[in-house]
Amino acid sequence: MKKVFLFLFICVFLVSCQQNTDQNTVEDSTVVSKVTFSPNTEMDLTLKEALEIAHKEALKWNKKAMLYSGTSVDKDKMPTGMEGKRKHWNIVFGIPDKTDYYLVTIRNGKVSDKAHSPNEFKPMSKNHFISSVEEFKYDTPELLKKAKKVTKIYPGDTFAKGYNFGFTKDPEKSFPFVMIIGWDQAKKNMIYSMFNAVTGDLEEVSEREQYKN
Repeated sequence: MKKVFLFLFICVFLVSCQQNTDQNTVEDSTVVSKVTFSPNTEMDLTLKEALEIAHKEALKWNKKAMLYSGTSVDKDKMPTGMEGKRKHWNIVFGIPDKTDYYLVTIRNGKVSDKAHSPNEFKPMSKNHFISSVEEFKYDTPELLKKAKKVTKIYPGDTFAKGYNFGFTKDPEKSFPFVMIIGWDQAKKNMIYSMFNAVTGDLEEVSEREQYKN
């Protein structure tokens, strides 16, 4: 079950990146590019900071709204995320046993968009969802540091630029996962490191060949 949810998460993340990335291509994927990070600003958010903003907005829509999944979005022209923060986030909410899907888009520290789709989900039990941000004991800055040590990930340059982040929930587990997303040194494979959001332990590492049009 965990592998199924990891695959679904990867698919959603790749679609988000593809919708927002430029159309530049890498002539030789075996060449390691020098990545220049844009400086962090006060509008960059960690995962937990983005979740807090998005959850408050979702509760205005429905008091029973619960966190389902989400990712940072690859909209910056320059690679970012070196410190575990991003400017752009898509956070998805749902309601146990209902079909509602509620998307909150965060940009530069604020809610920039929101969308309600009443028939997007199949009804799912409560254990598919995350009740509150407090379940995340570890945040993206410290987990990025861990990922660099144990998986040797590198920042992307033309697609999924910099480091990206996300979260999901396996209904068979009692905790959410935080995803740290980077690349191998050759920029050929994307590396997805799944951490236990409660203990900070690395649960799984997966690689996927670079997404191509």
